[in-house]
Amino acid sequence: MFLDLKPHKGGEVSFRDIGKGEISGLGKIGIPSLVSIDNVLYVKGLKYNLLSISQFYDSGYIVSFNKGKCIVKTKDDKS
Repeated sequence: MFLDLKPHKGGEVSFRDIGKGEISGLGKIGIPSLVSIDNVLYVKGLKYNLLSISQFYDSGYIVSFNKGKCIVKTKDDKS
């Protein structure tokens, strides 16, 4: 999923009940030429996706949910 990933030394991410994880990379994730988010931290061994909805909004996307899916659109997407 990373479109670009660079090594990053230093820093930790705390998790509620499972301790801490060391940040080992910083990059961009998404689908080429469709959707991407910059400054995403990579934590080696983490088995969860911790993207927040605010990261999508801050990157200029519109997010909507229904019972079975999450839809991410650009602000100029008319569909």
